[in-house]
Amino acid sequence: MGFEAPQKGNPHKLTINQHVFPRKSIDRFSNESGLVQLFKIDGAKVISASSTNNLFCAKRVWDQSTEAGIGKHIEDRFQDLVDSILAGYTKVIGVFEKIVVEDFFSLWRTRQKFRTEGLEDFKLEGIEGDSLTRDEQEILERQHVMFCRDGIMPGRFAARIHVFGYMNTFRQDNQHMQWGIVRAGEGQFIVPDCFQDMMIVPVSPKLMIMADQPNSTLTRSEVAITNQTAIARSTDYYFAKDLASCPVIFDSPPRLQRLFSK
Repeated sequence: MGFEAPQKGNPHKLTINQHVFPRKSIDRFSNESGLVQLFKIDGAKVISASSTNNLFCAKRVWDQSTEAGIGKHIEDRFQDLVDSILAGYTKVIGVFEKIVVEDFFSLWRTRQKFRTEGLEDFKLEGIEGDSLTRDEQEILERQHVMFCRDGIMPGRFAARIHVFGYMNTFRQDNQHMQWGIVRAGEGQFIVPDCFQDMMIVPVSPKLMIMADQPNSTLTRSEVAITNQTAIARSTDYYFAKDLASCPVIFDSPPRLQRLFSK
């Protein structure tokens, strides 16, 4: 476990800084300068950050296949859905949209788990593995092929198995869950580094997709309790387009008590 640097110059273009929450999603919260306001919990300070900031990333925790294969596929489907919602073409989260949203939420939460906990290297009994040069190893990973070194497989290769496993379990556990497109009537939304157990997917400063909620427009106090939940679930940071425009309170309005009382 731990960061394994590629060869000097990264000749095979392996992704080193891996976004937990996609750059495109972060950019939807950026201001005219292309920056978001980010509150770092460690140090308790606000900084301006672009979506390329390493704070948003894990450092080669999962393998290239998980990054550019299954991860990109899930992200691309979700971004297409979001673009359609923002353009006004998609107005409800139906059966097909539900799968897209849930797969994305599961991926986001799984990546956050990888980032905070890492992935242990593991020994494959009875398998010694081939004698590969560093260059050969990186070529294989670039081609989405796993490998062992002296019977030990780097933990990042287990990521794709976990992503599929968590995603399938999430689908099964939430077969009857409905999602709604929720807008902020007043104020703006805060985005945590992950919502953890709360099934909320940030879309833009004025829009989120929430489980167990109908399509609706939230009052200022309901936006505030949503933001308080985001802050409470944050591990290392939270961000917004303009934190001063994000109300925060601690008392849950009746309409959201069911969602936020977990």
